[in-house]
Amino acid sequence: MKRIFVYLLLGSSLLSCAQNNKKMNNPSIPDLYKEVQFKDQNTNYRANVQVGACNFSLLINDVPIVQYLEESSGTFNTTSPINNVILKSGKQTYKLILYPGYKDGQPATALSENVLVDINIEGFRYRGYAVEKVVPPVSLVNISAKQQNFKQAGQPVAIFEGVFDIQVPYDITGWSESQDLRKEDPDALLKEILAAYKEFGDIVTTKDSVRLSNLVYQKEKDYAQALFLDQEGTKKQWDTYSSILHAKKLEMEPIENYKLKFYGKGRLVTLERIDYPYAGQPALRADVTDAQGEEYTEYYFYYLHKKAGSNKLELIH
Repeated sequence: MKRIFVYLLLGSSLLSCAQNNKKMNNPSIPDLYKEVQFKDQNTNYRANVQVGACNFSLLINDVPIVQYLEESSGTFNTTSPINNVILKSGKQTYKLILYPGYKDGQPATALSENVLVDINIEGFRYRGYAVEKVVPPVSLVNISAKQQNFKQAGQPVAIFEGVFDIQVPYDITGWSESQDLRKEDPDALLKEILAAYKEFGDIVTTKDSVRLSNLVYQKEKDYAQALFLDQEGTKKQWDTYSSILHAKKLEMEPIENYKLKFYGKGRLVTLERIDYPYAGQPALRADVTDAQGEEYTEYYFYYLHKKAGSNKLELIH
């Protein structure tokens, strides 16, 4: 049977092991919609992305939003929600990194003169099935091959940075007050991360729904508020987690070919693959056979932090 790769994103990450395992009250993820405020101000911001003839990573507030690190022929198009990395109103930062990418599985050495980029941010409000555009597109980066305005052709990398303004009604602490993990001993930190990954594997292979809901509760609470999720939205979030528990077969893959990556000005940490064609993907992966017998590989976004004054890694994004 054909194997496919899927992102299990759930906002942008999945789990951390460093929650208090004594807290086993099985909080309800589907009921989180009841705690969502400002539903009448539910502006959802999205990044519209078009990039051609290169690979790229787009970060908002120093957190990855969209990336493509494979064959660099053709044009990549997507639209991605960004509320989950917008913690409060005001100035937000962006960083776009362009790479030459791969050609026939081999890394190219320089950026092409044919690079094309068009990235903008716009805001919508959802009124039932109707969509209202409330914030017109704000351009972040625009590079046109026809206009020949790409001055970094021939270079191994190009970086574009700037700020833009966003207004949201909520104020989420998130990782804004967390410790700078870049200051910690990297070997000790790596051991903690690997322990977190092992804990996740134990949870999903033993199908422990109580521990799973405890582990993801705070992350999902923040996500529900940032995206103004309704009852259907929070139910879908938990249904996605539950699909892991209902898999016919799930085996964790070895954690290999990875590097330690810091985001959010050092307050977030994760492990990412460095080998083609998986470069940039999460190192936490599982081989899955679902309830219908379909086989595929899942990989899990897994960003961890340490609260101020804490010595434990926890899920935050």
